[in-house]
Amino acid sequence: MKLKITITGPKVHDVGYRPFLLSGALDLEIERFKATNIIKNGVQTVAVALEGSEDQINAFKEFVQNEKPESAEVSNIEFADFDGYVMRTEMYSMWNLTVQ
Repeated sequence: MKLKITITGPKVHDVGYRPFLLSGALDLEIERFKATNIIKNGVQTVAVALEGSEDQINAFKEFVQNEKPESAEVSNIEFADFDGYVMRTEMYSMWNLTVQ
């Protein structure tokens, strides 16, 4: 099962959101995950794609709805089906370290 999550708000960049989400994905043993900071229509956005079992996806959705980094300000969270490629979680982790 694949899912796309779009998290928007006045402060979702530079608050550790991507590592926070990665930690949640690792805790749930989700095998495929990627999170990217983008500006969408002038609004800070974290775009997330993940792939896992239905139970893992549902648990991650609950995590995203109920938890956030301490200084994050979220105004909206959207969930949608996704059919694109999702990189392996460990590859995303290495990529994220390289980019930072």
